[in-house]
Amino acid sequence: MRPSLGLLAIALLAGAPSVAAQKAEPSYPFSRFVGEWKLKDDQFQQVWDGETVETLSIPSHRTVCSRVNTDSSALCQVDAVDLEGHILWAVQNDGSSVSHLSHFGSSRLGDGTGTLDGAGNLSLTIRFSDEPPGTYRHYSYSWVSTDEYYMISRQYNAEGKPTGNWYGGGFIRVRNEPK
Repeated sequence: MRPSLGLLAIALLAGAPSVAAQKAEPSYPFSRFVGEWKLKDDQFQQVWDGETVETLSIPSHRTVCSRVNTDSSALCQVDAVDLEGHILWAVQNDGSSVSHLSHFGSSRLGDGTGTLDGAGNLSLTIRFSDEPPGTYRHYSYSWVSTDEYYMISRQYNAEGKPTGNWYGGGFIRVRNEPK
């Protein structure tokens, strides 16, 4: 059965997408991350000894996140001046979990899993090849606004207790579409 012209006009006037538009534009889970990002105020913070907070100024830091050739994955390329790398995220078709694979520098290989909530907040547990055996990091990407998110990575020891080591910062959108 085809919709009547009157019902179609009412749907369009009400701002509802057409059936064809709904089928043509599947929901992309990483849409909030797509674009080019820089550190807010060029500031990044870290703790490596469990207590001393270091604030770094990294004015040339850039992260560019792009949709890959599937409806459920994203590739983020990071240029942190002294450290370059990339992150690949892919979400299961049913939205139940996100897989993470990353590589930075010559030896920092990370893999893990997590979840992506309906607001686009990402939570991941990741193990890295260059950190002590059994340790892992919990990453939280939390949205502050459409053009700003905050990322923090906290380290846990092999017994699952926080080590006090962490790093993170705020990121602001430079442009919506990557170069």
